[in-house]
Amino acid sequence: MGKNALRILVITMVFIILAPQTGHAENNYDYVLEKETRVPIPRTYQVTRVISYLGDECGYLKGAEDIFIDDKGLLYVADTGNNRILKLNSQGTVLKVFTGAADKPLAAPRGVYVDKDGDIYIADTGNARILHTDPDGGFVEEFTRPESELLQETVSFDPSKVYVSSTGYLYIIKGKQFMTIDAHNRFRGYVGAEHVGFRFSELLVRIFASEEQKSKLKKRQPPPYVNFVIHEDGMIYGILDSPTDQIRKLNSVGKNIYKEDTYGELNEGEPPSFADIAVDKNGIISVLEWKQGRIYQYDQDGNLLTVFGGTGNVRGMFESPSSLAVDREGCIYVLDRGRNNIQVFKPTNFIKDVHEAVKLYADGKYDESMAKWRDVLRTDANYTLAHKGIAKALFKDGRYEESMAEYVLADDPAGYSESFGEYRHELFRGNFGWLILIVITAAYCLLKLFMVLKAMSRAEQRKDTVWQGEV
Repeated sequence: MGKNALRILVITMVFIILAPQTGHAENNYDYVLEKETRVPIPRTYQVTRVISYLGDECGYLKGAEDIFIDDKGLLYVADTGNNRILKLNSQGTVLKVFTGAADKPLAAPRGVYVDKDGDIYIADTGNARILHTDPDGGFVEEFTRPESELLQETVSFDPSKVYVSSTGYLYIIKGKQFMTIDAHNRFRGYVGAEHVGFRFSELLVRIFASEEQKSKLKKRQPPPYVNFVIHEDGMIYGILDSPTDQIRKLNSVGKNIYKEDTYGELNEGEPPSFADIAVDKNGIISVLEWKQGRIYQYDQDGNLLTVFGGTGNVRGMFESPSSLAVDREGCIYVLDRGRNNIQVFKPTNFIKDVHEAVKLYADGKYDESMAKWRDVLRTDANYTLAHKGIAKALFKDGRYEESMAEYVLADDPAGYSESFGEYRHELFRGNFGWLILIVITAAYCLLKLFMVLKAMSRAEQRKDTVWQGEV
């Protein structure tokens, strides 16, 4: 090998070692959070394709805000900057373009929803309306600001996201709650408003402050909703612009039934900025954080399953993600308004096993769930949630002592305490007869001992009396 060739080889090796690995190192593994510490786990999702150029007629996306997948697996994209809605197949081929009517074209649409019949509901934000079309884009109706005495004059109508419930009501984000409109464009009220809670200082202000002072104080408001989805189970899953309790699962009366907790992770002391939420057919919840470009995935109990993604200029990373959706096979489609593309993530066998274990437990199949969690541990022996899943399954099976051992491995004091309480109760109940016998025997022995000691004491007293008489 010549000197020049050797020099080139050395320089190349040094460059490879020292070159910055922007976006690459993070893409080699995913992670979970344990007490705010990142713990690496095997890859959970891999990019299978990137949908970018849409052909000569459609070109590229431009500042797209929303993506939706219908029951047939077709994609609908609110291409906001191009004032259109695109209908694509899963491979990214454009099937149809919706731009609205000639006399009233779409203006910066930010949301799209498609019902089971293929009818399309478009949040036509620039035109301050919800446009309802048939599957071919033909005009059906439009929903504008409803006329109601219950709505204040200052209430605007600028829909950004829209969903239609099984009852036919339209749900639209309106700050800290959801506005509902019926099929006749009538206002049906608000749902999902969060309580701001009680503060003693505010009570003192109301009692002692003057009216002028009260008017200058800013009224405390609950955090606003950023995005939402209505799942096939009828529940509303929403995300709040809040440092805590960002994920909400609302029942039919608008009450949150999801675990109140802090989700995501801090970035230089700042809370995460969630942009969208998706829920798959098994109830697995994926939320998109746009500043750091990460996807956090949770089960129905609020347990973190995986974190993947990040910001960077390679596949699997994002610039400014705006929306995500999940299909029936569990693939996640992420819309990036910064790069004007869609990346499709396919679940690996590892996360498929995790999802299956979660589903089996939710279905009450505890033994099968435990076996699937053991498959997970064979892939990653340090996946703490697997130990917790096994512990929960053992608990349901009445094997409390084994459950306690698994909770130790899961570092879950609360779960261990619960298992220990049941174990102690079962131990007491199973040996109740012996315990009663031991208690009775011990009480009898103590009584006899007391009587003997008392008799000995009396005898000593008599001796003392006799001795004193003799003297």
